[in-house]
Amino acid sequence: MTDAHGGNLTRLVQCAGRPAAELLDFSANINPLGPPACVRDALAGAAAWLAHYPDPDSAELTAAIAEHLEIAPERIVPGNGSEQLIWWLPRLLGARRVVLPSPCYLDYGRSAEVWGVVVHRIVLERRRDFALEPEELVTALHAGDLVWIGQPANPTGRLADPDRLRAAIAATPDLHWAIDEAFIDFIPDMPSAVHWDLPNLAVLRSMTKFYAVPALRLGYAVLPAARAAALRRLLPDWSVSTFAQGVGRAVLRDPGLADYAARTRRLVGGEREWLTRHLRGLGVHVIDGAANYLLLRLPAGMPPAAALARRLLTVDGIAVRVCTNYDGLDERDLRVAVRRRGDNERLVAALIAALASTGAEGCREPPA
Repeated sequence: MTDAHGGNLTRLVQCAGRPAAELLDFSANINPLGPPACVRDALAGAAAWLAHYPDPDSAELTAAIAEHLEIAPERIVPGNGSEQLIWWLPRLLGARRVVLPSPCYLDYGRSAEVWGVVVHRIVLERRRDFALEPEELVTALHAGDLVWIGQPANPTGRLADPDRLRAAIAATPDLHWAIDEAFIDFIPDMPSAVHWDLPNLAVLRSMTKFYAVPALRLGYAVLPAARAAALRRLLPDWSVSTFAQGVGRAVLRDPGLADYAARTRRLVGGEREWLTRHLRGLGVHVIDGAANYLLLRLPAGMPPAAALARRLLTVDGIAVRVCTNYDGLDERDLRVAVRRRGDNERLVAALIAALASTGAEGCREPPA
């Protein structure tokens, strides 16, 4: 299926012709452990919240984020998912151009176009698996540009070297930089740019992927205090629902959070290695990403990604993300989430059956 985003359950159900409970969604990159237990506890009394407006300042949530990251609350702006903040950032910064090392998350460009900002795409080299070289990137930039960096990037899962990236940002005070850390929590020992405290940097983070609560729409931006105040003035009141604020506070102050995070990283790391090895055993090129998803390149002898995705959905009830609408990718590129072992085994088995049914070259049994 081709869609602006993965995880469109309503459309997946329609196309698959089966109920949602029978679908296996590899198109959305959500923590395979599911939400922490504290989420269910936080929502147990949620009916009592319905008769009251949310706190427009998200004050308690902001305090919890500040404690969790050990930064000043004045630098934090919660939003209706990091998506809302992505859409307002070009307006906040008055960017002359939005520069996108591509392939990258689609809404960096869509948000710029809404504000009438020129979008300049720099397609990274496939032969280097779309690796980002910060020093090379800087040579293509002009004063007033807003540069988006996914850390890790979506859909490739690639990481830019944090030391080199920080040096590039510090050396270009006439540029605006935005680092999207929506999936950074999945990576063990990965330093966050929120602690760099650079005047020309905005960092966006999502709470919905790692904590498996995408329905609640919860993210936040970390900026210099003056810019954070200006962003708050731009956003509508009540952007963050009472339910999202309550769950966010509960998660960040959960005594079991460190254990949940460690179990998640162990699971995702192990299953990413397993899935990579088995997909390569089918002749598929898999980029060595660091996130909870993998970008795949189907060899020329296999069916196009859209045809393969259609069969997986209608025959096997498995949804994957076709990547034809990403700059720099084409009809042979797919993205799949990293899930639990049983789900991953089901995906590999379905791929073997699909490829065997077409007589595609490169189809062979994966390694044990």
